[in-house]
Amino acid sequence: MTYKVILLYILYWIILSESKDLQTIIIGILLCASTAYISARFSGEYRSKQKVFMEKVKYAIIYVLILLKEIVIANFQVAKKVLSPSMDISPTVVSIKTKLESDFYKTILANSITLTPGTITVSMENDTLTIHCLEKHYIEGLVNSKFEEILLKAEGCK
Repeated sequence: MTYKVILLYILYWIILSESKDLQTIIIGILLCASTAYISARFSGEYRSKQKVFMEKVKYAIIYVLILLKEIVIANFQVAKKVLSPSMDISPTVVSIKTKLESDFYKTILANSITLTPGTITVSMENDTLTIHCLEKHYIEGLVNSKFEEILLKAEGCK
């Protein structure tokens, strides 16, 4: 519901009303606001915004669940590496381009990578993330990231 529509309705009310006293103007404002609200609700504007919000909530829940799962799995993998006598690691720094456009979603992706044990986002410039991995094979999970896939879907909700 836009305020321009409400102001247009109020202007129309003032032009058509006979008296310009305070009571008539207040009743007009209330009627115009409720008419604009009902119009927006039935026109689909309200429903489309509600649908977008629900889609984003759905993707947020899925994202958090996958992030928690990945954190638990990575914790066990890193603990196994650290506690093993040979400590067979192959540290690697890799730069990955992201398809995300929004700085907000890029930041979420970078922080999620850092939260996952064994990986740290070193820098984020434009659409490139520089990531330090404890193991070379962690790069595969970063290139085909479930995180980025879900964030792309959430970013696409408009």
